[in-house]
Amino acid sequence: MLPTQETLKEILLRDHLITPEDLNRAIQEQERSGGELSRILLRLKLIAEDQLSVVLSEALQLPLINLNLFRIDPSLLKLIPKETAEKSLLIPISKLNDQLTIAMVDPLDILTIDNIKAMTSMSVSVILARPREMRAALERSYANNNSSDLEEIFQDIKETKEAERLELVKDQSQPNKRVVENLSEEAPIITLTNTIIQQAVAAKASDIFIEPMENCLRIRYRVDGFIREIDRMSKDLHFPLISRVKVISSLDIAEHRLPQDGRFRIVTDDNKEVDFRVNVLPTAMGEKIVLRILDKNQEMADIDKLGFEPDSLSRLKECCQKPHGMILACGPTGSGKTTTLYAILKYINSPGRNIVTVEDPVEFQMKDFNQVNIRTEFGLSFPAALRSILRQDPDVILIGEVRDSETLDIAVKAALTGHLVVSSLHTTTGPGSITRMINMGVEPFLITSSVVVIVAQRLVRRVCQKCREPYTVSDDVIKEFHLNELIPDQKWQFYKPKGCDKCLNTGYKGRVGITETLVLSNKIKELILISSSEAQIKNAARADGMKTMREDAVIKASQGLTTLEEVIRLTAPD
Repeated sequence: MLPTQETLKEILLRDHLITPEDLNRAIQEQERSGGELSRILLRLKLIAEDQLSVVLSEALQLPLINLNLFRIDPSLLKLIPKETAEKSLLIPISKLNDQLTIAMVDPLDILTIDNIKAMTSMSVSVILARPREMRAALERSYANNNSSDLEEIFQDIKETKEAERLELVKDQSQPNKRVVENLSEEAPIITLTNTIIQQAVAAKASDIFIEPMENCLRIRYRVDGFIREIDRMSKDLHFPLISRVKVISSLDIAEHRLPQDGRFRIVTDDNKEVDFRVNVLPTAMGEKIVLRILDKNQEMADIDKLGFEPDSLSRLKECCQKPHGMILACGPTGSGKTTTLYAILKYINSPGRNIVTVEDPVEFQMKDFNQVNIRTEFGLSFPAALRSILRQDPDVILIGEVRDSETLDIAVKAALTGHLVVSSLHTTTGPGSITRMINMGVEPFLITSSVVVIVAQRLVRRVCQKCREPYTVSDDVIKEFHLNELIPDQKWQFYKPKGCDKCLNTGYKGRVGITETLVLSNKIKELILISSSEAQIKNAARADGMKTMREDAVIKASQGLTTLEEVIRLTAPD
């Protein structure tokens, strides 16, 4: 039986969880807008979620369970769609004959309970759960439930006549194009491909790997920079699955000997556009496909929120205000270079500036910039696009990536002729970028005249803030990382990963950037002109105040953002 408002009021006032004045304010809001008193209390932030759960438990005489102790049966999750469960904050707990028990955050939501009854054709009993535990249980349970989808789809394929066609393809050393194309258009293969893609987007993966092994087909995702194996399935699925990806990427399904590049776009259930860059590579075991996931709706980051240390950020901002020159972001693929470049554009953007970007592909859609998408198949390459852009009187040019000497030559000349050029380069360190540019044919005097600052960066995994465990470092660690010199007054606290539901038991959730900012001072320019070594340039930059990536990473580990294990994994000793 549901409690009256008087029951809730009595408990709230009895336990001093709310003042009489705040309760009257909530009642007045209820009279004005309608709705349950409990929801209004939360909306007005007059009571915490966990406190309200305890009050409702007493008022409704319903047990309050700890969902962290439950393992939800995957078969029960199929009774209630994920969207419904997440919207109404509920989850099925058990089923006995035609009696379904669900845990809810708001048992007063009669309409939702009636919908569940109609949806399942079962009678429903309700128990109470805390909102925080409910959200964790939903994420944990429905994510785990998705992992069984691939097996079920493969079982559906095996139970249809398509299994015979799979055997036909398997037995052919050079499968017939029409057979493979028709097979890739069958519903089970489409479902399998869509499931792999949708799970990757839901997991916030950056890459999908579809890899043929000797006796199986391996599916892996890269999440937070770390590759995780998702499933191994029958090698029979290799040809139709690869062909399906080729079809949606507008690639040649009959070509198996040469690499191919393609792209496609999907729209998620919440109307977000996600782009995929596709690369097909022939290997000894068959064609391997890697899909790079690009969220076009990702919000452009502020330069202040990229993780730069205050001194490095100040130096970078000062360089961004230069009227002309070249700003370079360096690092391997997936190190966050594009994010840094766009943050710089956002920082220097103004109505009086003509900003043009040339990219392959355009990763972020920005309304304030003119963005050019490279289309090499039509002759629109980086050099061709840059030549045309320079005829349109730009103030700032973003070049997605300097891949060849011709593009670099045009970029350097643009920086010398009054333009601010922002670009990326695939090198490991700031000083190493100078050596790389010289190797690409740029004279040292042109580098000193054009380049303003070089930012080298990596992304390290962020230690989970929920389950991290503090520990005291040994004297050997203090000595190895020069902590006393790097961090004065011993103001450090290091953590180690543990693993929990929030981080999928990895101990890490999300990533944080580590950087080194090399400003080309007069001393650095002199060293470049006399062809000094990378080590000499690095030592001079450190004398000028540059912190290396290893030092920056150690500082972030000392602040509890990452771990020393991540520091060692991704940075080289100084």
